[in-house]
This record gives sequence, C-alpha cells and structure tokens, in this order.
Amino acid sequence: MPRKQSKKEKTSNAYYKPVIVVVDIDDDLGEVLGRSLVKGYEEVKSAVLEYGMKRPTDPDVNALLAGLNLYDKLRSEGRDPEIIAVGGHRIDFLEAQKNIKRLVEGAIKDIEGKPEFYIVSDGEDEFVISQLLQEYGRIGGFERVVVEQDLGIEGRYLLILKYIKKAMFDPRFSRYLLGIPGLAVTVFALLSIAGLASLALKVSALVIGLAMAIRGFNLEESLEAAISSFLLSIKERSYLQITGLIILFLALFVASYTGYVAIKETESLTIKVAKIFQTSIPLLGAGIASYIFISKIFYKLTYEEQGILKDVSALIVVIAMSAAFYNLGIYIDKVNPAVFTVSLFVESGFIQFIIAGTGIAAIIEMIRRIYSTKEEESSDRSSSVAEQTSQEPGQHPQ
Repeated sequence: MPRKQSKKEKTSNAYYKPVIVVVDIDDDLGEVLGRSLVKGYEEVKSAVLEYGMKRPTDPDVNALLAGLNLYDKLRSEGRDPEIIAVGGHRIDFLEAQKNIKRLVEGAIKDIEGKPEFYIVSDGEDEFVISQLLQEYGRIGGFERVVVEQDLGIEGRYLLILKYIKKAMFDPRFSRYLLGIPGLAVTVFALLSIAGLASLALKVSALVIGLAMAIRGFNLEESLEAAISSFLLSIKERSYLQITGLIILFLALFVASYTGYVAIKETESLTIKVAKIFQTSIPLLGAGIASYIFISKIFYKLTYEEQGILKDVSALIVVIAMSAAFYNLGIYIDKVNPAVFTVSLFVESGFIQFIIAGTGIAAIIEMIRRIYSTKEEESSDRSSSVAEQTSQEPGQHPQ
C-alpha cells in the first residue's frame, strides 16, 4: 500500500517529474535495435524482450530491467514517472556524452514540469552523465546494476574467455589492451634487430608513457582529429607537398639520432648540450625550413595561390632559430662554461638572431595584413559600385 505523502512532498513532486534514464554508453542499443533512444514504459518493455532475445547474457538487459523496476517503484509511491533508454557511441567517449545529452534533451521537451533524473547504468558512467543532465533538471538518484552470478570453475573459464574476446574486438578496449602494447613490442623488436637493445627498452617505455599521458589528459579526440586531418591533407596534396613531408621526417629522424649519439658520448653535460645545439636542432630546423619552402612557398608559386608572405615569415623565424642554436652550440663548445648564464646567450649571438628573425617576420606579417585589408576594402567598393550600376533608372534600393 503506497505511503501517505506530506503536503511538502506533494508540492515538490507536482513540480518535478521523475525521469528514469537508462544509460548505455557504448550504444549497444543502436547496434542491436537500430535506434539509440527508447522512450516510454511499453516501448522499453518491448526493447528488453527484443534485446534479450538477441543478447541474453548482456548486462544492458539487466540495466533495462532495473529501470523498469524503478519505474514500478515510483508509480507505487503515487508519482508519475517517465522512462527512457539512451545510447552513446561505440568508440568515442566524448561523442557518446554529446549523443546522450542530445537524445535526453529531445526526449524531455514534451514533459510537463521540471525533470528529476534517476540514472541507471551497468558501469561507472552515471556520475559523468549526471554532470551533463544537471542543466535540464535535478538529479534524483543513481542505480548501478551489478549482475550476481555463482560461477564454478567452468563458468569462470568461460567468463574469462568472454572478457578476452571483448578486449580483442571491442574498439574501446582493444586500442589499450592490444594496440598500445603491440606498438611497444613492435618498436622493441625492430630496434633489437638493429642492435639497439638498450635503446629499444627506453623507446618502448616512451611509447607506453605517451599513450598513458594521452589517455590520462583525455587528448584522444584532439589527437585523432589532427591525425585524420593530416592523412586527408596528404591524400589531397601534390607531389611537392609530399616531398616536403618526406624531407621533414628524414630531418626529424637524423636530428633524433644525432642527439642520441651526442648524449651517449663520454663528455661533460655542457659539451653534450653544445653538440645537440650544433647538430640536432639545426638539422631539425633545416627540415622544417625545407618543408615550408617546398610544401608551402614553392607549391603556392607553382599553382599561383595566395598567402605566400605568411609562409615566408614562418620560414625566416625557423632559419633564425636554427642559426641561433647553431651559434650557441659553437660558443658553448669553445668556452666550455661550468654553468649556463645569460651572457652565453648574448655573446653567442643567440638573442640577436632570435630578435632579428622575429622582427623581420613581424614586418612581413604587418605588410601582409595591410595588403589584405586594402584588398578587402577594394573588393567591398567594387561590390558596392556593381550593386548601384545594376539598379535600373528610376528605381531606388529597397
């Protein structure tokens, strides 16, 4: 028998409408049912049956049932709840959050009163989702569904196999459990074959460390977008731009190798730094400068494109910085100071090169901006004249 509600509770419940949100972050709903949003008690019941027939062992079935159970419980308390099940994205966690927020926003548009969300999931995603939904209403509670099982030895074996299969074929897990370790092992094997076993371990650790940092700082989406854009640009570029990229990668490899050789030498730290300044950084600068000249400036000159001044200013900065580091390295090698002081950067000409390079680049950029502004003004005047002459005699603009 439903408990009797106080006057305060009735007023609050009349204003807030309970909305049960069953969260499927990796959008198995969309994959199995062909839709990522299921709204209404009867629709969710039908979805449970259809989903359960196709994937009877999937925890999402239990999450949907838990949502229906919570719906009945709220109904028995005299409230009028709504229930929806939403899917996110198969691979991208950020995209999953955007999809869930968009679907929930659309589902609650015709709801009377302000929503009070009850979030149900089979994982640890409910706290993240609650942050997304707070702008639409208050959070009434969470329910995490944990499936209880009594497993024997055979059952545990099958469960382990199931998770191994999930780790291999689910893109959300395979990239971390197989992709990154596989890349590290490949790098280790290649460097070991080349006789660089000691370096192989360090590079493999670097690969794993970078992957952990990218995941920890949630940089995956930005990195994937940058890589996709880079690959697309390679596909659409001419042979000149591809040539520039090849030279850039070769310069990066040679600069890295010369830096590694300098570090391995039995010299003082000061001499090692000087040799890196003399070789590695100028080589890398030469590669970047070659890339800018071939892939940017020469390409635009060949195909009669605009915007060369901006690339020229970048080229000057790269050349100036490379020359500054080269001179600094020579000066350090000659003086062999015990510590680095400001006078080293002044007497070697490092600061002078940097100031000269950035100054010239700034002047070129100012010229480019002035020229661009004049072109825009000239274009606006031409458009205005064309509009006036197009008017027939005796007519006035509306």
